[in-house]
Amino acid sequence: MKILLRIKEKVINFHKNFKIKNFERKLESILFYLGIILFFTAIYELGFLSEGHSHRFIHTFYYISLLFYFVSLSFRIPLAILSGSKKYLKIIKIIVFIFLLFYFVNIEFLYDQYRYEYLIVRAFGNIYFVYLFISLIFFIEVSKNTLRIFKFNINPEILFVSSFFILIMLGAGFLMIPNSTTGKISFVDALFTATSATCVTGLAINDTAVSFTFLGKSIILVLIQIGGLGVMTFTSFIVYFFRDTSSFRNSIMLKDMVNSEKLGDVFKTILKIAFYTFFIEAIGFLFIYFSVRSSDIFNSEIDTINFSIFHSISAFCNAGFSTVTNGMASNFFRYNYSFQLIVSFLVIFGGIGFPILLNMHRYIKIHIVNFFGLFVQNKQYIHYPRLISVNTKLAVIVTFWLLVIGTAGFMWLEYNNTLQEHPLFIQKLIVSFYNSSMPRTAGFNNLEIQNFLVPTLLFIIFLMWVGASPASTGGGIKTTTFGVAIIDIISLLQGKDRLEVFKRKIANSTVRNAFAVIMISFIIVGCGIFLMSIFESPQKISILAIVFECFSAFGTVGLSVGITPILTDGSKMVLVVLMFLGRVGTLTLAATLFTKVKSLNYMYPKEKIYIG
Repeated sequence: MKILLRIKEKVINFHKNFKIKNFERKLESILFYLGIILFFTAIYELGFLSEGHSHRFIHTFYYISLLFYFVSLSFRIPLAILSGSKKYLKIIKIIVFIFLLFYFVNIEFLYDQYRYEYLIVRAFGNIYFVYLFISLIFFIEVSKNTLRIFKFNINPEILFVSSFFILIMLGAGFLMIPNSTTGKISFVDALFTATSATCVTGLAINDTAVSFTFLGKSIILVLIQIGGLGVMTFTSFIVYFFRDTSSFRNSIMLKDMVNSEKLGDVFKTILKIAFYTFFIEAIGFLFIYFSVRSSDIFNSEIDTINFSIFHSISAFCNAGFSTVTNGMASNFFRYNYSFQLIVSFLVIFGGIGFPILLNMHRYIKIHIVNFFGLFVQNKQYIHYPRLISVNTKLAVIVTFWLLVIGTAGFMWLEYNNTLQEHPLFIQKLIVSFYNSSMPRTAGFNNLEIQNFLVPTLLFIIFLMWVGASPASTGGGIKTTTFGVAIIDIISLLQGKDRLEVFKRKIANSTVRNAFAVIMISFIIVGCGIFLMSIFESPQKISILAIVFECFSAFGTVGLSVGITPILTDGSKMVLVVLMFLGRVGTLTLAATLFTKVKSLNYMYPKEKIYIG
């Protein structure tokens, strides 16, 4: 044992040597550029080359690059195991090392009878597996270097907004690749689709099922997943595994982005957010798969699996994109009530907000630990006061009542209209529940919206405007904003001089922010309606349709009365701006435009202004 400890100490001291550190820095830079070159080479092969082209040179480059990556891991893993690296880092590096080891063994020994260039394709039986691993290397290497921008004194709001803008522009560029679409696509249409996917909206100019190839659909799905989680959250999740340390500045800037209560728990919060996202999406995939596997609309088992994966991610991220023509309004899905319930709950879980999911996680965990300790280990029950935060209570209550009122209101308004095709009361109830959850920024419509009554459309506009909860995959002004405004109005009518809820006083800054968000939302949507009314002919598109489209874009909902494909380029750009503002948040964007005043060292005399 002493001998092993001495060996470990010598290895650590050897690792601390300047030359070794300098070599590792150079190696990290080489791997970073290698990951970028590999990724864009794969994009070039997939996006520009047809099946008839010879891919031998490119596949040879893949082989040599992956071999180099494998050798670099072989050098770094012993140091990671013996040094003070995090346990997650050790585990992931070992897994990647074993994976690559099996990969090259598979090539060199299992398929000797095939030609050299075919060996590379033959590995694991599918070249797409190689593409998947290249994408993994790209995200790992880019994410490891992403947090370097924190060294500069950049406003976190500017960083957050810029990350979405860069992702949208990259997505638009990838969608314009020839092999991404079945036909030609203009830059405006590509930008619109990329914005709709990144901002998890769902408004579509082109039919996703017909206009985009498998590559194009995959690009849209990646944009939805990264946009739903948040660009910085996604990259920080990868950094958490593949970076030994993180600076104090990194933690401070990421703290507000992921709504972490403690500075030391930032990366743990990111890990939990990613875990809940992938876990819920995996459960959703299984439920969707078993609810649609008996359908005859899919040509093969792989089509069923692809459909289930795409719609589970699209539903949880509140995106509203579908790979089926007419989406959920097609005959199979509009009468598949179990499928509608699955999608509804995925949308609700995605829109409830990650802070609430984490709060409920802590609540359940503490009660399980207390129960186990009390009845199994005979320990004393430990009481934790106020496990459920005020934010969680308010968001859950507002969400619950919006779903109840939305379900009841939709059934009441559409009972003798669009709901007539569903004969049973329970069927009408499920469809009404589905249509009350979709305006909460999801956008999967199972009925023809243009057939809705005008009061129903106005009611849906209200639900789209409120939207989901803060720090979720949804948009809108948020449930807590609406809840604080309502409570403040009630308190004002009661003559109270402060806002109180659940035996807690709400800060004045919270009330000011709530009414600022409401006011800014009306200004932005109003400007959008004004501009679209200029770009569109009133004889072709009614003002109600324009209002509906603008609120749908700002709320990142994706519901439409069918006018999206026929809009002019000017109107499309207006919707692009509305989707972007709705996703990044109005106050966040405003914070990037104005310099914050740290403190006011003076106070003017008070003066009363008459209101109302």
